[in-house]
Amino acid sequence: MEKENKPLRFLKWVGLFFVVLVIIAQIYTGLVDPLTTDTVYPYESYIGYDATGLVVRNETVIQGEATGVLSYDVSDGGRVSKGGSIATVYPSNVDADNRIRVAELDKRIATLEKIQEYNDLNATDLSAVNNNIRESIYQIVDSTQNGRVSTTEYYDILLESMARKQIITGQASNFNALITSLKAERDQLKASMQQTGRQIISPQSGYVIYSVDGFESSVKVDELEKLTAAQFKAIKQSEIPSNSVCKIVSDYEWYIVTTVPFDESLKLKTGNKVTLKTTLQSTPELSATVKFINKQSVGDETVVVFTCNNMNNELAQIRSVDFTVVYEEYKGLKVDNRAIRFRDGKRGVYVLTASQVKFVQIDVLWSGENYSIINTELPEGEEKRTQLRIYDEIIVKGKNLYDGKIVK
Repeated sequence: MEKENKPLRFLKWVGLFFVVLVIIAQIYTGLVDPLTTDTVYPYESYIGYDATGLVVRNETVIQGEATGVLSYDVSDGGRVSKGGSIATVYPSNVDADNRIRVAELDKRIATLEKIQEYNDLNATDLSAVNNNIRESIYQIVDSTQNGRVSTTEYYDILLESMARKQIITGQASNFNALITSLKAERDQLKASMQQTGRQIISPQSGYVIYSVDGFESSVKVDELEKLTAAQFKAIKQSEIPSNSVCKIVSDYEWYIVTTVPFDESLKLKTGNKVTLKTTLQSTPELSATVKFINKQSVGDETVVVFTCNNMNNELAQIRSVDFTVVYEEYKGLKVDNRAIRFRDGKRGVYVLTASQVKFVQIDVLWSGENYSIINTELPEGEEKRTQLRIYDEIIVKGKNLYDGKIVK
């Protein structure tokens, strides 16, 4: 066997050495100078003051006879006119239940008769009827999820539209037999009722709330303009009358009363519109107006009164609410501050796209200790191709970065 040439063997060892050296260098570079990226996501932040407020409304407690069974003529949160019936007192549960069923039958009979009075198939648009059905279902679901005051009107529209569709599609030629059956059931129930109930009449128009909590007369709306912090803290719950039926709220404008430090009150101005962030499920954001700022003296707490016009079933029930008065609000893209760099006097970030590094100029709306919120609008003069976008991968750690660099 021939011995390997010494110079050739030497060259092999030298080549192997350089290969090992390159591998070590790559490992060292990866360990010492790793490339770390972060994904860009949309983000909202705001600066404000946290407070707890008392809800004040124009409320009148309605009292009624304690004996008998109450059957409500108006749904909770529903409107009632002056002189209208709020509820009816019946001598027994049977009479109350029968009365409710009679009212339901009357409404259904009226709906079916209305459809039969006008059933010109040539003038009826089936697609419009289907749209009414879909819209009614959507409104019922949406109202239920968001705590709106009433969904009765949507149920009525849904039932009427479904019955009308049966006529149009030929599933039913008329509802004569059904109407006759419903009238017979109604008349039988009326005959079995021992006597008519005693109505509880509303002394004013407004919307009806069936929960009474004892704060209805603790502070009046016309007292809010001069209410002091001491008077606010002294507000107490009154005893609830045993024969309370409900309360009538005279209008949709209501108030949130709170106290804030004097310095915080200086950030508000009477008449300004503000956003209140709340913990309410139906209304996480409330649009409000600063109604009164009752300053006393420097260093004292200040009473602030906000007025609101939003109304739904949840808002109608609350007496106190936790909220944040928003002074400044920012919406944009959240960027790790470690990713922000300067190039040619411009502030931006390096974006990694398909192994290529690209410098993108940014417009900072707000900056904190660890992150900044970036404007989604382009800085003036920048081309669209350089805009930072949601889900971009930005480099938060890396050395020797430059525009156009290829990273393996």
